[in-house]
Amino acid sequence: MKKLSFIICVAIFTSVSAFSQQKKSSKKAKVVAKAKVEAPANVKDAFQQNFTGTSDVIWVKTSSGNWIGTFKQEDVKTAAEYDAEGKWIATRSEYTAENLPGTISATIKNKFPSSVVNNGVKIERADVAAYYKVNIDDNGTTKALLINENGTITQ
Repeated sequence: MKKLSFIICVAIFTSVSAFSQQKKSSKKAKVVAKAKVEAPANVKDAFQQNFTGTSDVIWVKTSSGNWIGTFKQEDVKTAAEYDAEGKWIATRSEYTAENLPGTISATIKNKFPSSVVNNGVKIERADVAAYYKVNIDDNGTTKALLINENGTITQ
């Protein structure tokens, strides 16, 4: 019985030491370089009509088949979306608190004097007038304001 217990203990010890010496596979994320995507000529032509002289555009095709061109214009990150035929759908421009237009900043300071502006996005679409979505912190409450280009809060 002692021999059997000894053999079992040795077997367990050897199997534990054998497993502990195996290399553990590291699960590091592999970065795969994305191939540069080029938008179709009709999309590029439509883009150049709206944003003449813009270079360094990065194109991405969405799951719905639309094309989004991302670029910087006057230190503002902008994304313009077009459908596959080259029809403009929308443009979104990201603003920091410092580079929001004066009318937008003035409206926020008048209506919410103790607020802190986090950021804003100008949204232009064919079906509605251009507006800004501005995120603010007002006395500990986070709010998203919709403001038209004239400075009128719509929400």
